[in-house]
Amino acid sequence: MRALCVWLLLSCCTAVNAAPYFVHCYDYGCKSTREIRYSAENWQQVRSIFEHDDRDAYREKQLIRQAVALMERISGAIAGTHQDKAGNYAGEDSAMQQDCIDESTNTFQYLVALEQLGLLKWHRVDTKQRRIVWFVAHWTATIREVGTGTRFAVDSWYRDNGEMPYLQPLEDWQRKLDFPAAYNPELAPGQALLQP
Repeated sequence: MRALCVWLLLSCCTAVNAAPYFVHCYDYGCKSTREIRYSAENWQQVRSIFEHDDRDAYREKQLIRQAVALMERISGAIAGTHQDKAGNYAGEDSAMQQDCIDESTNTFQYLVALEQLGLLKWHRVDTKQRRIVWFVAHWTATIREVGTGTRFAVDSWYRDNGEMPYLQPLEDWQRKLDFPAAYNPELAPGQALLQP
């Protein structure tokens, strides 16, 4: 089953410019999936986040956070997971709730789509990662900064659907350190990005 899921993820994201779709995971551990496709208008909304080329690695991280949040909102509206709550337990009575396996799998697909659309200049998508603390496993999607090779967790599990995921150097994420404010400024609608 896991091998099938990996194959589906890779095959769905290889055709972003043709007939793009995602295998949207939900219901804890990808127990349930739904194929979803974005409209041309949805893709234009995603592309518009990256319109300005005067970015550095820090700014691109913030654009990635915004794009993942937007893609969660679009996917949530299509798949019915728009009421997903942060963590596992706030929405545990809903089959539409997502755990870290669902969240990291979906985020990984969003990141691959951004990369394949040529929207990332300072980062590349890396493999999903797992940490185990006190026998509890937790998964995240990751990116790698091109210039430094530093890997970053892109963790949407801690946020409600459509909120910007947390970013953190993977090494710190593995040790379960607090998410640093420098990488995770909150944006009000229309607010400019903060610099570190």
